[in-house]
Amino acid sequence: MAGKTTSQETTLQIKRRFAAPREEVFRAWTDPEALKRWFAPSDDFSTPVAEVDLRVGGRYRIQMRAPDGEPHTVGGVYREISPPGKLVFTWAWEEETSCGGAPMGDSGDTLVTVEFHDRGGATEMVLTHERFADKPTRDKHNEGWTGCLDRLAKVVQ
Repeated sequence: MAGKTTSQETTLQIKRRFAAPREEVFRAWTDPEALKRWFAPSDDFSTPVAEVDLRVGGRYRIQMRAPDGEPHTVGGVYREISPPGKLVFTWAWEEETSCGGAPMGDSGDTLVTVEFHDRGGATEMVLTHERFADKPTRDKHNEGWTGCLDRLAKVVQ
């Protein structure tokens, strides 16, 4: 069917290997102070806000600041927390200009699943971000996640 977007086209999956135990990598995703050290698309950004209520149904909120001072704030709700193996959470931007469009309400949130696999003292992390409205939005998030994960590697290795 022409014009129909498939779930494969609106799902992003990134695999990374970190030379650190999965407990450490998991903690980097769930500790507010750790998040402030790596959660931004490049070293030109800062992360002044990282709020984490780490429980199923709890919320998180992370604000990144661009070099020009423009805020990019994302938040959501934790759906599954299985330390140190898995995190699942919704994802919605607060600002209309962030990464491809208007903020999404509860029914329009995208979903992030992060799995942490023990590989003999190292960690294989699989990030799956799904339910994007379209491929360009998915691709923009791919750029952001790639930068974030490059920075995470510096924190845990």
